[in-house]
Amino acid sequence: MTDIPLWRRPTHGGWRVEADEARTRVEVIDPAGRVRATVATEPVQHFTGWFAKRQNAVVARSFETNGPSLPSRRPVPIMLHPHDERAFVSDGSADGRRRDKTGRALVHGRGYELLHTGGQRAEATRDGTRIASFVKHGLRAHEGDVDRDDHGILDDTDELILTLFEKLLRPGRPGAVSDALTGLS
Repeated sequence: MTDIPLWRRPTHGGWRVEADEARTRVEVIDPAGRVRATVATEPVQHFTGWFAKRQNAVVARSFETNGPSLPSRRPVPIMLHPHDERAFVSDGSADGRRRDKTGRALVHGRGYELLHTGGQRAEATRDGTRIASFVKHGLRAHEGDVDRDDHGILDDTDELILTLFEKLLRPGRPGAVSDALTGLS
């Protein structure tokens, strides 16, 4: 097992994401090292006051371990490079049943979905056709590996969206029972 958090590791196609210093956006980078897209992420809370140093250290450690995430319940613009075209990605519902947490993206007129099919599994579709299956190994979000089986020939747009799905929407995320138990702890 490697010490590099799962969100920082490249996909099996060599794509990766990098967060900016303010931790308010990520860049999607292709295998050649070119920035292909920029996406706004959920801002990381910054504390001031008596215990701010400790609280900020805990938040920074949590971000490094778990990585960035998309704001839930609303579409987030994706800025595609090099032509500065716009696209959108949505994280789905923040809580509730796993099936309600379907991620969606619209890029170049193509509709993509990430359907969470189990605690460690997800299916990616393009215009209703399955293009990839994800299986996550490891119990925590930042541990293990993600295996991806492609179900056809993928182009750069597909790879970009699958990278966003793998790194920001995290295949096989928790369902309602896990949400309830986390809320109790």
